[in-house]
Amino acid sequence: MLSRVKTTLKDSAIYSLGNFSTKIVGLILIPLYTSELTVEEFGILSILEITLQVLIAVFSVSVYQAFNRWYWDKNYSQRRKSIFFTALIFVTLVSLIMVLLLFVFSDSLSGVLLNSKRYYYLIQVMGLSAALQIVARIPLTLMLLERQAFLFSASNILKLITSLFFTIYFIVHLDRNVEAIFEAQIIGFVVFFIFNIKYIYRRIKIHFEVDILKEMLLYSSPLMFSSVAGILLTVADRYTIRFLGNLNEVGIYSLGFKIANVLKIFLINSLFNALNPLKFRLMDQPDRFRFYSKSLTYSTFIFVIFLMGISFFSKEIVRLLAQKEEFWSAYQIIPILCFAQLFELLRRSVMFGLVLKKKSKIISAITVLVSIINILFNLLFIYLWGPIGAAIATLIAQILFFYLMNHYAQKYSYIPYEYKKVYTIMAVIIVLTVLAFSLNPISLAIRLPFKILLLISFPFILYLLKFYEPVELRTIKQSFHKWKNPGKWLENIKNIKM
Repeated sequence: MLSRVKTTLKDSAIYSLGNFSTKIVGLILIPLYTSELTVEEFGILSILEITLQVLIAVFSVSVYQAFNRWYWDKNYSQRRKSIFFTALIFVTLVSLIMVLLLFVFSDSLSGVLLNSKRYYYLIQVMGLSAALQIVARIPLTLMLLERQAFLFSASNILKLITSLFFTIYFIVHLDRNVEAIFEAQIIGFVVFFIFNIKYIYRRIKIHFEVDILKEMLLYSSPLMFSSVAGILLTVADRYTIRFLGNLNEVGIYSLGFKIANVLKIFLINSLFNALNPLKFRLMDQPDRFRFYSKSLTYSTFIFVIFLMGISFFSKEIVRLLAQKEEFWSAYQIIPILCFAQLFELLRRSVMFGLVLKKKSKIISAITVLVSIINILFNLLFIYLWGPIGAAIATLIAQILFFYLMNHYAQKYSYIPYEYKKVYTIMAVIIVLTVLAFSLNPISLAIRLPFKILLLISFPFILYLLKFYEPVELRTIKQSFHKWKNPGKWLENIKNIKM
């Protein structure tokens, strides 16, 4: 079991490089954005970015999720290449339709989203970027299924470097604004497809599987509504702030969201990219339940260490990244959004039971219900408390989402998760985060050492609470002796089994 965990952690580390690269441009460029863009322009960028996510959720029709499920079906093992070709062609055609619609209605959409029709070009380049992302998701999914971790990361890092270079060039040297960010993304995806053209060509068989596509769409259609509702669950806060407030408030909130969202990009997505294929491969193995259970516990443990790092030092991080004082109040919402993402991690873990039983309609129904409730929460809380109210609404919605998904997943496919340990972790980090946040009014020289001390105390507090099993303590001790000498790190890495 521990060997599987090690393999998962190693793959997660590799996938994290690729996942982080897909979004890190926005983080690396925050100092540039906050110095070159106004708070309002930063708000415009945020509205376009979340609109892009909605477009991807709608027009991808969640085909990549169906492809993920059908790929491992033993009844279709001889038709994988033609299924890949079918999925790729289908999403390409749908993406073209989406781009045509956006070009026709770009001025109207600009007026609705950004309160001015003069931003029509931004809508068009945003749509092109969304189309390329939809198509790219299919080969990226295949890389995950084939456990091509290095290719997955190399492709995304290449795209990152290209987008980063052109973003800086367009904004700094050509004095462009928000449109430059999407233009650079388009160039990055073009380079991505050129880099992977050989990989894609070798894995297709030019045969359109009409019958299989119908089955996949029947499976993915409920998931599409679930995906759209899930995206709305994520983006309703900024849309609501936009319509109840103004683009300046959207800009401030979006900065806090981007910083907290590092947890999802770097950890949650990477963990599940590594875990889910392994979970499917083990679904008929006798020891699968222990792996499923421990994967939730270990994922939570790893996640909260980074959660505390970002939450504890949110004030310092915002002031380091943001060049203008108008952005600095964003630090207040970061811990709330970080805890919301903890419940997203838990929800995505426990919902595997429903995925395993192909209960996509239940997943969709729960997601739609929670999304509607989240919108109502946002309307109320943003009206009362502004951007902080949006963060609170997101947290409450994610807690409800986890509860409902866990309830039905356990009903249809019971897995003995270690809830007591998970809730123990949560209780400890809530107390530590409150203590760390209470230090913010104190001077930097005093509060920084105390925050670091609180962060270091976390695993020792769990030890006092008898959190670890004897085998885990032995493993920790062995790992400490193995890795305590930096001179042997390279040798230890080489000895990790693939």
